[in-house]
Amino acid sequence: MKKWLPILCLLASGVAMAQTHPLDQLLQQCLDKESSTLGMSQCYSSANKGWDKEMNLQYNQVMKKLTGEPKDKLRAAQRAWLAYRDSWMEASRSYFLSSQGSMAALSVGAQGVSLVRNQALMLQSINKGSCANPDDC
Repeated sequence: MKKWLPILCLLASGVAMAQTHPLDQLLQQCLDKESSTLGMSQCYSSANKGWDKEMNLQYNQVMKKLTGEPKDKLRAAQRAWLAYRDSWMEASRSYFLSSQGSMAALSVGAQGVSLVRNQALMLQSINKGSCANPDDC
């Protein structure tokens, strides 16, 4: 049961996320249809690409609004986040491969989606000018 707990938690969080964004709904629909590890990994890969596209859209929209120091700071922050994401995914991949075997792909895939999704929503909150209300994010 311990090996399945992280995956169940990640899938449960996917269900909770499905209420907030169409990309989350598409991910959940894909996962509901798939029964193989490979198929579910492809679901996460597609979701990651969708969230990456959304993140870049939000970033580009914010960057068009900013000038001077705020723009420079956001650019630096996004570059630092990209380095963090890559480092985190390497560590995550290493850990899950050593502890979960073939199920590692699902954990790594879910973490990748979560990282990019969160960054896209953070950029969206800057783009909208507020994140005090969860509906604004």
